[in-house]
Amino acid sequence: MYQPQQQLSATKSLLCIFISVMSAIVVSLGVIMLIIYLVFKPRNPEFQVYSAQLTSLTLSGYYLTAKWNFDIIISNPNKKLDISYNPVSATVFYSKNINQFGPISNIPLKPFYQPKKSKALVRFETQVTNLFVGNGIASGIVNGQFQHSLQFGIEFRAYVIRKGLFHPKNSWLKVTCAPMNFVIGSRATIWDLEHPVKCNI
Repeated sequence: MYQPQQQLSATKSLLCIFISVMSAIVVSLGVIMLIIYLVFKPRNPEFQVYSAQLTSLTLSGYYLTAKWNFDIIISNPNKKLDISYNPVSATVFYSKNINQFGPISNIPLKPFYQPKKSKALVRFETQVTNLFVGNGIASGIVNGQFQHSLQFGIEFRAYVIRKGLFHPKNSWLKVTCAPMNFVIGSRATIWDLEHPVKCNI
C-alpha cells in the first residue's frame, strides 16, 4: 500500500544526492580554476629605458636638430604566456607629458616575438633636422642647456598578441617612459641618460 510513496522518497533522495555531488564537483572545479588563474594570472610586459644618448643637438631659433639613441629592455614576466608586438612604434616628446607639447619624432619599430619569462633588448635611433618646435620647447631646451639637464620622454604604442593559458584578448598597448633626464657626458656634444627609467602602462 505504501510502496509507491517509498519509491518516490527513494527517488527524491537519489536526486538530492546527485545534485549535491554535482554541486560539489562544480564548486571544486571553480576553486581549482581560480587557483590556476591566480598562479598564472596574465601580466603586462614591462618596459625600461636602460640607456640613451642625445647627440647632434642644435637649436636655431624655433628649429631643432637632434638625434637620439635608445636601448630598451622589454620583459615578459608571464610563466605561460607568449607575446607578439605587431605593429609597434616609438614617439619622442619633450618634457614629462606628451600632451604638453606634442610629439617631436615618431619611428616605426620592427615587430618582434617574446617567449614567456624572457627579456629582449631593443635598440633604435631617431632624429629630426630643422624641425619647427615652437617657443615652449625652444625655451625649455635653452634653459636646460644652461642647467646641463634636458628632459625628454618616449611613448610606445603596440598591438599586443598574447598566446597561452588564460590569455587576454589582443589589444593595443600604450607605454610611457618619462621623464628621461639627459645630462652632459664626458664630451660636451653628447648628452647621456642620467639613470635607467622604468616605464608605465
